[in-house]
Amino acid sequence: MPLRPGLLSAAMVLAALGTAGTGAQPAASGPGAVPQEQFTCRLSGTSDRREIGIYRPGGPQRCRVDYTRDGKTHSLWSSGHDYRICVRKALEIVALLQSVNFKCSPHSDDAIRSPQAGR
Repeated sequence: MPLRPGLLSAAMVLAALGTAGTGAQPAASGPGAVPQEQFTCRLSGTSDRREIGIYRPGGPQRCRVDYTRDGKTHSLWSSGHDYRICVRKALEIVALLQSVNFKCSPHSDDAIRSPQAGR
């Protein structure tokens, strides 16, 4: 079966996101660090789950995008002056995951902080 254009490159990017040698840095999230925005992506019929979180460490315009797979989190992007960059980068990862049949859902910071979240 031939691959759709872009599917192979999306798969390669997703595979690279799961490895530490891609330039991604281990996340510096301290205990209790909570993302302002988070996407949870699941591959139907499997236990494969990915999380993309946008954090605001140190101010409203500073941000960081973390990617979690198999319990390992890596910081992929950060910006010291434009939160929109992190939102755009996180949405690019979500689009890549969806292009290879993951189903992604967003969570706001209120839902993430809630003790009922994830139940």
